[in-house]
Formats: sequence, structure tokens, C-alpha cells
Amino acid sequence: MALSDEQMQQYQREGYVVVEDVLSATEVTEVKDRLREYVRGEREETEFDRMLEPSIDAEEFDHEGQPVRKFEGIGMAREDEVFRELAYHDDIVEVVSQLQGPNLKLLRCAGMLKPPGVGTAKKFHQDAAYYPIHPMDHVTVWVALDESTTENGCMQVVPKAHTDGLLEHEAMEYDTDITINSRDYDESDTVALPMDPGDALFQHCLAPHYTAPNESDRWRRAMIVAYMRSRSRFTTDNRPEWVDSLHIAGEEFPGCV
Repeated sequence: MALSDEQMQQYQREGYVVVEDVLSATEVTEVKDRLREYVRGEREETEFDRMLEPSIDAEEFDHEGQPVRKFEGIGMAREDEVFRELAYHDDIVEVVSQLQGPNLKLLRCAGMLKPPGVGTAKKFHQDAAYYPIHPMDHVTVWVALDESTTENGCMQVVPKAHTDGLLEHEAMEYDTDITINSRDYDESDTVALPMDPGDALFQHCLAPHYTAPNESDRWRRAMIVAYMRSRSRFTTDNRPEWVDSLHIAGEEFPGCV
């Protein structure tokens, strides 16, 4: 799988491109089943973290398992073979290699879940704001595991805004969340990106985006695998505790992330 010239031009111009059928139906089922096992407590995560929806009483959640907002950590790819296969997926790595070259590291692995009826919005942000890394051009791959619609919180992106550079963000009311100042963008500036299971969004780390609440009666699950160039370096003296990496392809270089 490789991007066409048209798809490459769209990524460069708009800051994103959606590629259909990156995962097969079998692969989608494997990843969904594995996430479900963690949500239900049938598997215990030891090298990555879970975050519940902050305003929901887990004991009153009337769907399967807990109201999990996300699983987060490179440990997902280290600890679990299903998530590791996704991180090293040939078609995903091939597309990212077109965008970033042959030397790649995994910067992020996460399961993004919007539980039925209670999944909250993720406000406008740029992925780059979480990672003090240069060059600031890493690629976030957002893989749909369920049908992703405007009703259940599909991705919404501001086209061409990746060329605006890194914008000022402010902290949210709970840990690990930040948002762009509300006066910069609103919903009218976005393009909604409904996706089918197995489709993948390749998104520039400076592209502002958000997802709306899940107002439907079904889960909206997705996986994120984000990649950076192996020559990437920190722009601060100290490595942030939440930043980790995993070699994916090509060469590694001393002194780099």
C-alpha cells in the first residue's frame, strides 16, 4: 500500500489524508476484541495506563466493562502482541515511510474509546503540543475500529491549518488534557471525517482537530499509532515522563529520541 500522488499532495496541502481499508476485517476484529478484554478487566495492563470518563460513575455504567476514555502508552505495543502487530503493520509503516523517510520510531500508542452515550468531547488541540520534539512533523495514524460518524464522535480536522505552526494551548480541568484557545478555531472551520472500520487517517502533528461527544448507543473505538523520524531530538533539556519511543524501521541514531 502506498499513497498516490494525489493523496500525497492532499497530505501536504491539507495536513491529512484518509486511506481506506488499511486493516482487514479480521485485523479490525482482533484489535477490537483485545481492547474489549482490557475494558472488561479480562486482561490487566501493566505497562500502559487507562483513563476513565471523568464525570461518569463506573459502577453505574450500563454497558460492557468500564467507561474507558483511553488506554495510553508505548507499553501497549511492547506488552501486547495484537497492538504490536498494529504498530509494525506493513501498510501503515509503508505510508508513514513515504511521509517521513525510512528511519522511523513509534512515538505513541493509544486506544481511543468513546463509550456509548457518555463519551465526552476531545477539544481542539494539536498533537505536537504534547511532544517537545524537533522536527515538529511527526505523523499520527488514527485507525477506525467501529463505524465513525458525526453522531458518535468522528474526527474533525481544520484543513491547511498545520501551516500555522504550533499554537498556544491551555490546560484542561483534568490531567493530560490541553486545548487550543477557543478563539482560534471552532466547529465551522472543520471538515468531518466519517470513516469505516479499517480506514486510517494519516494526520500531520500540527493539524488542529477535535472529536465531538458520543451521543449514540454504540462504542466508537479507534487506535492511534504515531511515528517520528529516528533523528528527532528533544527541544528541552529533560525528557518528559510521558514520552517514550520504540524502534520501527531503518536506522537508529545516537543522541536522538
